[in-house]
Amino acid sequence: LMEEIMIYIYNAGPMFTEADIHQRRIEGRKMKELLENNHQEYFLANPIDLPLDNTKPLTSEKIFLTDYEHVSKANVFFFELASGDAGTYVELGNAVEKLMSGKEIRMYPVFNDIRLQRNGMSGVDCPIGFNSYLVGCLRANKIDIYMSFDEALEAFKNDFDLK
Repeated sequence: LMEEIMIYIYNAGPMFTEADIHQRRIEGRKMKELLENNHQEYFLANPIDLPLDNTKPLTSEKIFLTDYEHVSKANVFFFELASGDAGTYVELGNAVEKLMSGKEIRMYPVFNDIRLQRNGMSGVDCPIGFNSYLVGCLRANKIDIYMSFDEALEAFKNDFDLK
């Protein structure tokens, strides 16, 4: 456990559709409520809620540099991986590199896709198109995989002894 360290969370997932935006905001509210109810010192980098200077053109470089700064500082990561969002996959790669270089971080990857339970099949090894390198990256690094954000949040609560 990282009890003495401030929890710095990076919440990664697509933010392009109304549904994506709604889901990222729900996740942010749930994390904020949990941490504040536990009087836990934290910083939540939920990109949908982070201010960007919209008075100037928002370039791809600016988006990358802003998000990468938070990825570099974070010690807890939530990833929504079922959508296939390339940016989220890059952020996952950045976090895995931190983990593989010995940094103490926690990762909560989520594959929330109803097709995973269809026809009696279950798990990310079900052949619905998840990239084997992606799944193998998580498995090889002994990173648990969650089927919903709420399941991942529950694991986070247990890992950090939050109520």
